[in-house]
Amino acid sequence: MPAPVLDAARPSRPDTLDKSVLVLTLCVWGGHYLLRSSLFYLTPDHSSDLYTLAARAIASAIGASICLGMYAALRRWGGRQPWPLLLKALALSVPASVLLTAVGEYVFLLLSPYYQVNPEQWMHPSELVPTYLGYQWMLFTWCALYVGAATILEVRRRDVQLAAAHGAAQQAQLLALRLQINPHFLFNTLNTLAGLVVLDRKEESERIVLNLSRFLRHTLTRTPSQFVALADEIEMLRMYLDIEIARFRDRLEVRYEIEPGCECALVPSLILLPLAENSMKYALNSAEDGIEIRIGARREDGTLVLWLEDDGAATPANGGKGLGIGLSNIRQQLTALFGDTAQFHAGPTAHGWRNLVRIPWQEASG
Repeated sequence: MPAPVLDAARPSRPDTLDKSVLVLTLCVWGGHYLLRSSLFYLTPDHSSDLYTLAARAIASAIGASICLGMYAALRRWGGRQPWPLLLKALALSVPASVLLTAVGEYVFLLLSPYYQVNPEQWMHPSELVPTYLGYQWMLFTWCALYVGAATILEVRRRDVQLAAAHGAAQQAQLLALRLQINPHFLFNTLNTLAGLVVLDRKEESERIVLNLSRFLRHTLTRTPSQFVALADEIEMLRMYLDIEIARFRDRLEVRYEIEPGCECALVPSLILLPLAENSMKYALNSAEDGIEIRIGARREDGTLVLWLEDDGAATPANGGKGLGIGLSNIRQQLTALFGDTAQFHAGPTAHGWRNLVRIPWQEASG
């Protein structure tokens, strides 16, 4: 399905910064109006009326409109670096304060009786300077709040981008690991199938083909980091081992020791397959009398413990220190998915080789 294309002509909803600026602008100028009105009433020998209150409300509304205009300009030309943005905002606030002072005086002249009672105060420096300084202070406050909000949202935006980039890198890493595992399994299966065809074991060949078909149908539709129920993972592993049992009928036995209640636990898909492949590649090939593979799971508090062990011997060529790319893939996959909360141990025992996986307990819903 193609990705949706944004229509430039379609109006978009305000983003988070738009909403934040609108809220802080209303708060700043609403507070300014309440503060001026309260101080006026507290001043001795002063009174007020509805016309004066209306004039102050209009002046505050004009101040809010000027701030929104400044925001539109800064959003377009201010950039995203905090200090340059703050300097540009402060520079814009100076002419904005002059404009607001002049407009505010005319509003009071038209609506308030103050200048009718005191005509000599009209445009007098004793009136203009305090008014200008008051407006300038409010605009400085708005600039600081705006730059702070813009910086916080920019940091959050970058954190989201970093998380998305990390997720994409993790998906790419897991996909690379999966591409190493799948061909290995496929080649082993095809070699086994070729041997059965040569031996004219048709029923077993058909069963292997069906198992392989089911396996590929399940795995190829999953993303590399997808979690599956342990019951599904064991079923996938059973398909693989059934194929190997068909080939090594008298030399391979498999025993499952899954604790009740663990079937619904979530595990990374195909987490156990490389371990089973290593048992087949190293333990079975070096054991004349065959081996037994034991696969188990249990819950320990908030941890799911998985193990796969055999009673064969580690190949002397590696001395028991890692068997091919399988163990490395398991470690990388667990690190990518769980970080330090997962553990993986693999090594020889007195009776063979043991792989142990510990991951946080997660349960499939339903």
